[in-house]
Amino acid sequence: MFLFIDFTFHPIIELVLPNAYIAEQRNGYCVFYKKASDEVLRSLPNWELSSAEKEALSIINSLQPNELYQKYLKKGDTFSKIYQNAQTKKHIQEQIEDKTDKLLTLICKNELFITTNYTHKDELVKKQVLTTTQVLEPILELKKTEEGIRYRLLLDNGERTLLPCQSHIEFLNNHHAWVILNKKVVRIAHIKTSHLTPFLNKETTIIPERSFPEYFEKFLKKILRNAKVLPIGFDIIERNELTDTAIEIFFDFFANHYKIHLVFHYNDYAFSSHQHKTIQSDLQIDDNNRIFIYNYRRNTTEEAKKYAILEQMGFTNQSGTFFLESTDPFASYFHLLHHREALTAAGFSLLPFVIDGGKEVTIAPSELIFNHTHTENDWFDLSIKVKQGDSLFDFKDLIKNIKENNPIYPLPNGKIFIIPQEWFSKFQSIAKYAKVQKEKLQLAKSNYALLEAIPEIKPQSLVEKVSYTPSDKLKATLRPYQIEGVEWLLQHYHNGVGACLADDMGLGKTLQTIALLVNIHDSLPEKSIDSSDLFSGIEVQKEALKVLVILPSSLIFNWYDEAKRFAPHLKCTQYVGTGIERKRKVRRLTNYDLVFTSYPIVERDIKELQQLDFRYIILDESQRIKNKNSKTFKAINSLKAPHRIALSGTPIENSLSDLWSQMQFINPNILKSYPSFHKNYEIEISKKKNLQALEELKTIISPFLLRRTKEQVLDDLPEMEAQIIYCPLTEEQAKWYESEKSKVRNQLLQIAAPITEFNALNMLTKLRQISNHPMLADKDSLIPSGKYEEVVNCMQELVQASHKALIFSSFVSHLSIYEQWCKENGVKYAKLTGSTPTAERKNEVEAFQQNPEVTFFFISLKAGEVGLNLTQASYVLLLDPWWNPFSEKQAIARAHRLGQKNKVNVVRFVSKDTVEEKIIRLQKAKTDLADDIIGEQNFIKEIISNMNTLLE
Repeated sequence: MFLFIDFTFHPIIELVLPNAYIAEQRNGYCVFYKKASDEVLRSLPNWELSSAEKEALSIINSLQPNELYQKYLKKGDTFSKIYQNAQTKKHIQEQIEDKTDKLLTLICKNELFITTNYTHKDELVKKQVLTTTQVLEPILELKKTEEGIRYRLLLDNGERTLLPCQSHIEFLNNHHAWVILNKKVVRIAHIKTSHLTPFLNKETTIIPERSFPEYFEKFLKKILRNAKVLPIGFDIIERNELTDTAIEIFFDFFANHYKIHLVFHYNDYAFSSHQHKTIQSDLQIDDNNRIFIYNYRRNTTEEAKKYAILEQMGFTNQSGTFFLESTDPFASYFHLLHHREALTAAGFSLLPFVIDGGKEVTIAPSELIFNHTHTENDWFDLSIKVKQGDSLFDFKDLIKNIKENNPIYPLPNGKIFIIPQEWFSKFQSIAKYAKVQKEKLQLAKSNYALLEAIPEIKPQSLVEKVSYTPSDKLKATLRPYQIEGVEWLLQHYHNGVGACLADDMGLGKTLQTIALLVNIHDSLPEKSIDSSDLFSGIEVQKEALKVLVILPSSLIFNWYDEAKRFAPHLKCTQYVGTGIERKRKVRRLTNYDLVFTSYPIVERDIKELQQLDFRYIILDESQRIKNKNSKTFKAINSLKAPHRIALSGTPIENSLSDLWSQMQFINPNILKSYPSFHKNYEIEISKKKNLQALEELKTIISPFLLRRTKEQVLDDLPEMEAQIIYCPLTEEQAKWYESEKSKVRNQLLQIAAPITEFNALNMLTKLRQISNHPMLADKDSLIPSGKYEEVVNCMQELVQASHKALIFSSFVSHLSIYEQWCKENGVKYAKLTGSTPTAERKNEVEAFQQNPEVTFFFISLKAGEVGLNLTQASYVLLLDPWWNPFSEKQAIARAHRLGQKNKVNVVRFVSKDTVEEKIIRLQKAKTDLADDIIGEQNFIKEIISNMNTLLE
């Protein structure tokens, strides 16, 4: 087997194109086998192409008509149609011939088998063409005679000269002058093959001397610029003085880079730096029709000095082509502009730089002129001008180009301005978020963090630091980190932007918020109010603070109590109760300083609440609005208030969309619309791991999100110790578990569509129930639980040692099993689940905190995930590992928090060899990008991607 390459003229593309075939030898003959397709090559495992053949085949595949159609034709186009534009046709054909030039060079260098115009009927050996690395030198012989001027073209192979008319010549490549000359592939230097055409049929042409000037201009001039001239009967004038060195910028299509050639001028003739020839003869005719022959010879010593100057400036020299190694296609152009003065001083001139079909690029260095940034309502007006040479225009005109990553900007004068690459990185985020409004470039105040990288336009109106001294009216002592938190919140208040305080659970987010509100209340003006007391007359009091605090129902009593304790002078009310009670009260809400209500009530009473103007809206446990499509999210975002705060220890629970929802609340449109956020950040960060997108997102949100962990700020935080108790399943429990696991596996195999989060959790729920206690999956089951014995032993020890403990589970029915044990053993306990009425929740918390006889507090996942202070507990028992590790962290934070005096012991009960053990492993091994943003973990997405691991 061997590869052979055939060249055949393609009538549509109007070029000679290659094809690759496989042949084999049979009985001493070379016989065609098949076309060398990938499929055919794979079917021949015992035969392998050489490295040269593989490289050749790669080029040939890129030159197949179908590949060329896809590359050059748009929908509805044909080559005939686009070839109507002569410039386009020339450009495309030169690109194709650049590739065939590379292929032919490879063929000749490695002596590959080549044919032309092969058909299956042909005898392969007879169609073979020989190869050589020889390059022929064209010589134009000009002889002055009495008849006129006789000329002919000779091809010099170094040993003898050949006449084209006496040779058999086939054209393979016009631009690089490849031909088949007498059954041998050769290349002719300097000229195009089309220049040979007049010399194929006759040896010599005679031109009368009077007609020579016209003939010279129309035909001979092009050849004379490239071919060596052999003058006979003429005087020769020598020219070898380098008079000028010009810089020419050209586009390297295959490298997608603008590169540089040097053009060396020797009086009236110029050599390019990428040309190899060192001598050139030229013929010129003066006004009296006298003919002169000039012999131009390159001064390689002087040219080398010019090369050295460019190399010292950092340009790479590759066979006379210079460029700056960079991913920016215009890097060499900008490097030239940077060194333009030095190049001019060194004797270089710069030729016009044209792109896009002949449009000239401006060649003057550019600079940005920054003016003072003005603040108007919620926007910054950015004033930036671009100066290039004598031209001055608005930077806002470049915003569309920067968004589209398009550096080519047409100026009104018809020239082209190339946007520097560094402007894209510097202004990309601003271009994404700014808008052009009434001839102004405007950026929302909430996006001021994007201006940090551009100090020249950083607005002076922003409050960067607030000094805070706690008010005498605040009945609490703040820790240093809490004072910093209040100062941070005050800074955002004065700047008119929202904030998300995301401190760890137990660090006093409530107290910091109340301290902020007391400070603001102190600064409010006083107003006179008619007193209903006939003897008091006019009463002077502070303007109402008008703050709406929206909370989970279970926390209303906690916030109300703390507000009355820390700021007793503020007028507070709870907007709760029946619909009738709330309707009577709603119109008076803006007379209060603090109004506490719940998420469900806001959703129900949104029409009434929309009519009110609050100063502040504060969300506690703001992750409750993470679902952007929920009625709660839409209702809260329709409320009116110039200032907003979100409080949450876990602003990102499941995905980055949680973050978008809360940022949308505190600073509307800070992250643009959700589809835009999803495209620019969720996909780029979560799926593509785009670090630039991650850094941009952090830059935007970091000024509005403050997070401190307990370990960072509390030196006196009590010690915490955590342990895992692995509980073996009982024999019958293990059998049932394995049977159920097999069912889930089979169910997975039957699901054709991608598994959803909902399906994944549902499939695994029964496995988790059996792992905990068979009674959870079947209330009548008599199968004993291995975990039950371990948990009861632990509870007995705690009772005997008089330790209080919080006991958490994601299954209320699981808690009920241990409640029953308490009843049977006379152990007092408190209980909090989602079904516990709001009025009773406070009583349950107080019973555990204040009654030493109440040993255990049973809490369900949903009910215990928010702001409870249960510092009397020194133990936290987690009966089952949860999908979301945030929830476990929150559960632990109920006890391990500010005010805790005892060491906190965390005990996790995990059933051995079950899905619970796999969950623990995933929690240890997997972290999400949320960790990079706010220092937390995300787990829910790992469930789906690790279903098989969970079922091993």
